[in-house]
Amino acid sequence: MVLLVDDQSIIAEAVRRSLAGESDINFHYCPNPLEAQALALTLRPTVILLDLVMPEMDGITLVRRLREDPQTRNVPIIVLSIQDEPATKSEAFAAGADDYLVKLPNRVELIARIRYHTRGYVGQLQRDEAYRALRESQLELVDSNTTLLSLNQKLEDATKAKSEFLANMSHEVRTPMNGVIGMTAMLAETELSHEQRDYVETIRTSAEALLTIINDILDFSKIESGRLEIESHPFEIRTCVEESLELLASKAAEKGLDLAFVAEDDVPLMVYGDVTRLRQILVNLVSNAVKFTAKGEVVVEVSNHAVGLHFCVRDTGIGIPQDKQDRLFKSFSQVDGSTTRQFGGTGLGLAICKRLTELMGGEIWLEGEEGKGSRFHFTIRGDAADQPYDTVTGLGSALRRKKLLMVEDHESSRRSLRQMVIPWGMNVEFTVDAAGLLTRLDQTPPPDVLLLDRELPGVEMEKLLAQIRALPAGKNLPLVLLSTQRLRTSDTVMQELGITQSVSKPARRSSLFEALTRAVTSVDATRKPLSRTDLDATLAMQMPLRILLADDNPVNLKVGQSYLHKMGYRPEMAANGREVLSALEQHPFDIVILDVQMPEMDGFEAAREIRSRYTEEKRPKIIAITGNAMEGDREKCLEAGMDDYISKPVRPKELEAALRRWGKPKG
Repeated sequence: MVLLVDDQSIIAEAVRRSLAGESDINFHYCPNPLEAQALALTLRPTVILLDLVMPEMDGITLVRRLREDPQTRNVPIIVLSIQDEPATKSEAFAAGADDYLVKLPNRVELIARIRYHTRGYVGQLQRDEAYRALRESQLELVDSNTTLLSLNQKLEDATKAKSEFLANMSHEVRTPMNGVIGMTAMLAETELSHEQRDYVETIRTSAEALLTIINDILDFSKIESGRLEIESHPFEIRTCVEESLELLASKAAEKGLDLAFVAEDDVPLMVYGDVTRLRQILVNLVSNAVKFTAKGEVVVEVSNHAVGLHFCVRDTGIGIPQDKQDRLFKSFSQVDGSTTRQFGGTGLGLAICKRLTELMGGEIWLEGEEGKGSRFHFTIRGDAADQPYDTVTGLGSALRRKKLLMVEDHESSRRSLRQMVIPWGMNVEFTVDAAGLLTRLDQTPPPDVLLLDRELPGVEMEKLLAQIRALPAGKNLPLVLLSTQRLRTSDTVMQELGITQSVSKPARRSSLFEALTRAVTSVDATRKPLSRTDLDATLAMQMPLRILLADDNPVNLKVGQSYLHKMGYRPEMAANGREVLSALEQHPFDIVILDVQMPEMDGFEAAREIRSRYTEEKRPKIIAITGNAMEGDREKCLEAGMDDYISKPVRPKELEAALRRWGKPKG
């Protein structure tokens, strides 16, 4: 865009003709210098050609005015003059001209000068525009950053408030739950009628279901807020799976389901990982399998994986339609979302499992179809740990070369049991029914021990046992009974039936080993090993301890006192931290069990006071009990000077284990 300002029309015509053949150059002419500035603002030329000598206003003055206006300050100005004197040129450049041509200039030179200055001016405009855009972006970014910082601060405040709320809610909910579950367990051990026991069992199962929901919500909140950390410690794979199945054995027995666990031979005994979170995944998947399976089996299979372990939980349940499987691992989502759905739950369990497997370096997926059962697979990263001496296999000499006759109709259970006993050096024979059992007992040589499933289909067990004892080979044959119910060898029924030992299904390797060993070595059958749910009543004699129990909740004090009484202890009580310090001034204690949240003085402050008042040798060991159970709570307890940490609801065996850790054996 070229604007010529010249009072001589003949010059204008000459310039126009010079530019006429250039399609990319638009030419405009202004004969009056007084109108030139306004026209330049309208046309926005890229080059202004300007005559120096004009009536009404000379070119130098016009140049200065154009340079004073912000909108034309940078537009290239080429002065056209008949004078070729250095002084005139100097004056023009001093006024702000960019170039100087003696008119009329050569056409080629004129066009070249116009294009040169146009390119420079357009380039400058583009740079200015880019710079303005950059400045605007920077200002927007500053504004966005300011807003983001403000939002982040609000988010941090909200996250902190949420965490504090969850911690308080966890404590407030778990504290009464501790009382409900604890008192229900004590009530179940009293003399009750059948109807009363049914009511108590209903309370227990309802409380456990509520606790599961609470744990799901808290775990999901911890995962979403990034406050859940995965630990890595060596643990036994088989023990972890057995403990998980044991928790669900009673539910499976109620439905007549077979629970089984099979591990490939190359699965290491111990690996590094988070045993608590692995158990949580297994319990969730097995619990779902039991819930959605009406008959048949639920089997856990473990094998080696490229970077760790591969687990499969398969069932013979209702299965899941292909078009609904994508919902399973989403939060608060269930396959059946209708109000008439048959099965309950929060819809968080599988979402939590998915996040946990990912945190442990693995993944989870589903195989199966509607009506044909489900197979949930998941992997976790787990390096093999140093393999310790296997006390079960290592002490298998008493069973070596012993002939075991196993009667089990369920294929997965047979496979699992055989996998356990083969490393002990036993010679194993199988049969699946009563007829096969009686036929085998007539053969020679007879078995050294009989392992019999109590729930054989279509079999009246008392009649079968009488038939066994009537045979010469079965008269004194050691008999170990597999049962979904917990039986005691001292029970009159067991003694009348001639049962030597019993093992609860699904059988744990250690329990099966002990039962078979006692059976073949004729160990006093009335001596029963301590079960996982019974407390050691002789612990106080083995490990005399003076214990102070502190909790502001009377029900929890009663529950804790009952657990300690069952171990032979007579604890003293306190309702807050101040009472704890007062009791310690009266006489020394070996163990102080402190609830974290108490009025007047909480457990944290009490622990710090104990640490400051007593030397390491003279102070009692401090065990924290809290309902918070959030990531970081254990660290808070340890930082406050506590020695150990137990979360509510308190499990009796966890309390016993803590006392064993910190008490000193007699002598």
